[in-house]
Amino acid sequence: MPRLEKVTALVKKTLNEHKAEEIVIIDVRDKTPFADTYILANGLNVRHVNALKESIIEAFAKNNIPYNHVEGSLESTWILIDAYHCIINIFTEEERNRISLDELLNQKYN
Repeated sequence: MPRLEKVTALVKKTLNEHKAEEIVIIDVRDKTPFADTYILANGLNVRHVNALKESIIEAFAKNNIPYNHVEGSLESTWILIDAYHCIINIFTEEERNRISLDELLNQKYN
């Protein structure tokens, strides 16, 4: 399995290249058994959220990085990519504000 740093850097680079907003990386190593890093980002709208997901999946394929599964559909306002030790959440701004996952993760793990 690829190193966490490689996966995190690739996801961050891909999100930046495709104009994601409010990219946050939360390190939860040694704090939870099911992930080492959460990455959260916003898309401008549902179409952009889906395009960001597709760009990450494509980057994983080009770099031979496996992922477990993707939650969410073409119409989703929140898409989750489970890349084993790296959990990627892509939201519309409204959905991210509604869910408040940033706040929840920071309260739980910091």
